[in-house]
Amino acid sequence: MSADSGVVGRAASMVKVLVTGGAGVGKSCFLRAAGRSTLPGQPGAVGEIGYATLPTGVTVVLHVTPELRRWWWMWDHLALGAAGAIVLVDTTRLPVSYPAMDYLDARDLPYLVAINRPLGGTRNRREIRDALQVSAQVPVLTCDATEPDSVLAVLRRLASPGVPPQHHARPSHHPLRTEGRRLS
Repeated sequence: MSADSGVVGRAASMVKVLVTGGAGVGKSCFLRAAGRSTLPGQPGAVGEIGYATLPTGVTVVLHVTPELRRWWWMWDHLALGAAGAIVLVDTTRLPVSYPAMDYLDARDLPYLVAINRPLGGTRNRREIRDALQVSAQVPVLTCDATEPDSVLAVLRRLASPGVPPQHHARPSHHPLRTEGRRLS
């Protein structure tokens, strides 16, 4: 997949996408900025769903993955029929997003990494890619999860036609084994 192609490689009028990452990386903000959203009470709760319509007419249905371990059994259900995922990351706390990337890699579900810049950090995308140990086929973008234009740019990249991504094995980011995965 070229650096400019999207993660989803098929034409559709409606696309299901997971929004994932660790606690506090901006998933609920991303959902609200995308357009219409249904938030059941508190951000971070189970059942957050949002909808965005891209200029191409494609409607993106966004499902936020729950971050609490007691709800992880739902991830398989949420991933059914998903065309891809967005992994939001906070550059100051990369390890909180490792479980999400491990899940997506294990299921060969295409994804892109979106660095949520308002959370801090000055590292460039290459440094973040290296620290996360994602392959060159995984797009790494920057965004502001509170800005609709920024969120729509990420969604356009994910839902744009292109060659389906290739998955390459990478080390597991087991949450208890984070040595060698931090930025120095």
